[in-house]
Amino acid sequence: MTNDELFEKINKRFDTLEQGQAQTHTILAQHKTALEAVAAGQQDLRTGQKELQEDVKEIRGTMATKADVQDLRADLGNKFKKLTERVEAVEEIEGIPNPHKH
Repeated sequence: MTNDELFEKINKRFDTLEQGQAQTHTILAQHKTALEAVAAGQQDLRTGQKELQEDVKEIRGTMATKADVQDLRADLGNKFKKLTERVEAVEEIEGIPNPHKH
């Protein structure tokens, strides 16, 4: 094998190596872009999660508890009972028949 043939063979191998290296760089750039997109998406999720947690905390702070609702129900029940008694007393004093009683 002559030197020229040997150089030609070596140059072909270098060309193949350079093509492979170029493909490797392209693939690495694509992977880097994909990883950056994933990282940005994760950051968006973290931000959204923090905002959601803050919203839940705010809602819990302003939301009526079961005890609050029961207290309100008891208060309204007592007021309704007292008003009913007063109306019935007025109806009895004035002689007005209650249309809902038979």
